[in-house]
Amino acid sequence: MLTRRSLSAFGLKAILTSLVGACSMLQACGGNTAAPTPAPTPAQATETAAPATPPAAPATDVPATDVSAPATDATQEAEDLPPPITIDPPVLDFGVISPSDIAEGVVKLRNTGTKELEVLSVQPSCKCTTINDVAGQKIPVGGFVEIQAKMKPTSGAGDKKAEIKVLIDGYSRIVSIQLKSEVSMPVRVKPYYLNIVTGQPQMGRTVVESIDGRPFKICAIGGYAPHYIGFDPTKDEPANHYVIDWNIERDFPGGKFPRYWIIETDHPDCPLVEIFVRHETTMPKINMALSDYRHTFGQLEAGKSAEFVVTCTKLEEDEAILAASASSTDLKVELVSQVRDGTDTIVTLRATSTSSARGLTYVNATIYSAKRQQDFELWGQVIDPGFTGCFPCKERAEITPSVDQAKPIRGIPTIAPPTRPTTNAPATTNPTGATPNLSPNAPVGVK
Repeated sequence: MLTRRSLSAFGLKAILTSLVGACSMLQACGGNTAAPTPAPTPAQATETAAPATPPAAPATDVPATDVSAPATDATQEAEDLPPPITIDPPVLDFGVISPSDIAEGVVKLRNTGTKELEVLSVQPSCKCTTINDVAGQKIPVGGFVEIQAKMKPTSGAGDKKAEIKVLIDGYSRIVSIQLKSEVSMPVRVKPYYLNIVTGQPQMGRTVVESIDGRPFKICAIGGYAPHYIGFDPTKDEPANHYVIDWNIERDFPGGKFPRYWIIETDHPDCPLVEIFVRHETTMPKINMALSDYRHTFGQLEAGKSAEFVVTCTKLEEDEAILAASASSTDLKVELVSQVRDGTDTIVTLRATSTSSARGLTYVNATIYSAKRQQDFELWGQVIDPGFTGCFPCKERAEITPSVDQAKPIRGIPTIAPPTRPTTNAPATTNPTGATPNLSPNAPVGVK
């Protein structure tokens, strides 16, 4: 971008260069009838360099490199040098925030130069970040302007980053303000996903801990008792920090993987927390783009309802959501409302418990427009009024696959067993029909 400052530099250089070229052409074409004279000495050049009219100073008297030097310096300052701005704090770190929180903070842009600066524009890198408008404000020498930033996290756990780009008048280099946070439930999981695509380790360890330091119990993982490292639940008191091990042959028999591996706890603020399972079969087939693919109705009393939100990001202007459904008779999912917000359509859905089953409920749900539909996974915990504590875990023997039929994990949508159930190798195609291209070390991607 060329600003007023850089334009003046380029204009000076262009004018002088044009004059030099014009004089040279006149000489070459015979436009100058005076007899050629030898090049002046440095002293003569000094004496003749200041005439008011350009013809008295031929182009050969002042080399082009000398004339353009000041413009080059100005251009370099405008184009190559960063503005004299310091950012306080250098990184706006919101720390650990809940998926339902909106983090807020202030960063100062301080003028450390010798001239007043003007803010031309300020632009966040994503919709998740909103800022106050400081465009047009001037920053005095030694002074500052404040940018108030709000960062809305996604619902999925993990490290989140964003950026605010600031353009200062007279400089083409962008001032970059970095924002970061860690999104976590009150019970935190590290790492927050299992990367078990083909070529990655098929066993490992995960840390489960409470952010507030409160002791709690891990009731179940995927409906079954966890495998602890260095902890015996029959002898040891509840802790605030656990290390568990996982093994896909033991924990996901038959090569069937839920998109989220659900941990149930007795922590009063976090009865459910999920681990994203990154595998070839858990990548969604996208017909409608959603801002997030993690959806839960939380803890729900039997026979009652809870609302949750699904945001569609790329529906056509005249395309509305018409209905919603669930693949299980244990849960009813229905459309409540929808609101258009720019290019987003915010859809409110209602989940209602419809069965006598208690505990973890994990189903496939679907939203429909007149043109297409989108599947997503939905989970929660159905409880009786006043329930606290843990539901009993199922025995591992109940999920041991037989030779001809694989039994489903409690609450996990049934996926057709492989044609050759004698192998434990993970499937490589998506049950929806799509075949994602996942390299072992690629970014985690959509969650």
